[in-house]
Amino acid sequence: MSGEFKPCLPGVLALIADNISVELAVRLAKQRGGREVYIAKNPAPGSSISKIVGQANAQKLYKLLGSGKMLVPAGNISGQTGRRQRIAMLLDQGLSHSRIAAEVDVHVRTVERVSAELRSPREQRQSDLFL
Repeated sequence: MSGEFKPCLPGVLALIADNISVELAVRLAKQRGGREVYIAKNPAPGSSISKIVGQANAQKLYKLLGSGKMLVPAGNISGQTGRRQRIAMLLDQGLSHSRIAAEVDVHVRTVERVSAELRSPREQRQSDLFL
């Protein structure tokens, strides 16, 4: 059994880890997890993707995935403890869903779901069928 740590990377992050590098996939998940990133056909050194992964790796991403918007899975790089409470706190501060997703390391849809649950009182939500 190998002692090397390999994080659990979902979807396209696993593809990136297998074909380019685990480090690149983890860096992308930490920087843009839960949000979209644009991969250009010819990534410039100053482009957002090049700033995150470097121009050479941005070109490798283009060769692997093609150009266009890519939704980066959030993964579970930072753990789960207290995420819901942190999302609620940041929503109270008025931050955008995208910014909260980046801060808490969750998908933007998770932030949207938690936000909707917080706006809807427990009594008004549909009750469980089998209780």
